[in-house]
Amino acid sequence: MEDRKVIVVGAGIGGLTAGYRLRQRGFEVEVLEAADRPGGRMVGLERKGDRVDLGAHFIHSNGRGALELIDEMGLSGLKRKVKGKVQYALRNGGSCVHDPGAPYTKLFGLKGNLKLYGFILKHVVFGPPLPSCGIGKDIPEYDQAEILDLFRSPADQGLLDYCVTPLTMGSMLARPEWTNVYHFIRMLRSSLLSSLAGLTCGVSALAREVAKRLPVRYEAPVRKLVMERGRVVGVEMAGDGSVRKAGHVIVATTPAAAAPLMPDKLDEQRRFLESVLYTAIPAVVFFLDRPLSPDVLFYFNDPGRPCAYTLAINELAKVPEMLPSGKGALTAWPAYPGSPGLLALADDAILSTAREDLEVMIPGFSAWIEDAVVYRHPFVNALFTPGSYRAVLGFLDQAQHLRGVSFVSCVLNGSGMEAAIQSGKAAVQRICGWGGMA
Repeated sequence: MEDRKVIVVGAGIGGLTAGYRLRQRGFEVEVLEAADRPGGRMVGLERKGDRVDLGAHFIHSNGRGALELIDEMGLSGLKRKVKGKVQYALRNGGSCVHDPGAPYTKLFGLKGNLKLYGFILKHVVFGPPLPSCGIGKDIPEYDQAEILDLFRSPADQGLLDYCVTPLTMGSMLARPEWTNVYHFIRMLRSSLLSSLAGLTCGVSALAREVAKRLPVRYEAPVRKLVMERGRVVGVEMAGDGSVRKAGHVIVATTPAAAAPLMPDKLDEQRRFLESVLYTAIPAVVFFLDRPLSPDVLFYFNDPGRPCAYTLAINELAKVPEMLPSGKGALTAWPAYPGSPGLLALADDAILSTAREDLEVMIPGFSAWIEDAVVYRHPFVNALFTPGSYRAVLGFLDQAQHLRGVSFVSCVLNGSGMEAAIQSGKAAVQRICGWGGMA
């Protein structure tokens, strides 16, 4: 029956979670996905039996929703802890390897270390309680300020270069001037209070396994939500213009893809979705003829050097089972605001740029390259600039009053795979508990 049917638009991990949980509760579910695969930004790439993640790279130990799904999909035996050091390229042409678990970081200097511990005490230990996933409440002094506003002193330079900037680039693929204090504190809390894991089959396998348990129609783009008498009653398909009716529709695409789906009566929701700023990047994978240091997981470029690619991940150090050849692989990641412009370049130009930038981080690595691949990500991470959290909370408040439709996105919970999963679970609770089918 239509009133027990739910259409999920989008087969990313958030939409898949919502569909899977609803089906467990006896709802009829149909997932419509414009692409030819599930997972959204969760992408895996394989070459001659070696695999790398190109999207959701890690599972955090405080990601309860992801861990539950991993167990239910029978993947818990493939989970591996991820540990490793960080190597920074320095301005003098040298490098420094840092153990993230060390209590003192010489690159920060004494004043920088003291300031970091003071920041942690003030904002993490004794600051307002923040949920591990989800924005929670409006805190204007956190939301309205750039994180750079708190690190303007010359004495902060080491801390800014080797803590603040790497954290924002590693978590958001953006330089810190595109991050508000609220989001930085949440990233720092996650870094301090959780550990990392991967899957030997790649993190993207989680989305594929959930999708197997759902009726997913691929290459089935939706043109518009259909409304009748102030309520969403279904969707209009982009291909033949047919209308598919349902008791509830869950919009689980990226905000940029969701905005055109909004009918005129949801113009306010459309404006919010259009306002969300996303990083768009060409990620690069370098398959090497030898392994790199097994101790180093992350490589960061000198933040003061003009470059496009600021971060590289040693994939063999992350989860060795993903590269049975035993050879190394590097995934290279650019940072916003320079990253969108790279998408206009041809693959050869992108590869040349990435190779040049990684040479600074890992001198001589170019001679070890066996193969290289460019993967273009149109939507990777949302950017939470000053005022972003208040805008999200306002959108969520308005969405609670809409009939027949719910929204699922990592953006609504503060970015990341776990945020998308929890957003999907929230939509399920709304449908089941509030009576969103009526």
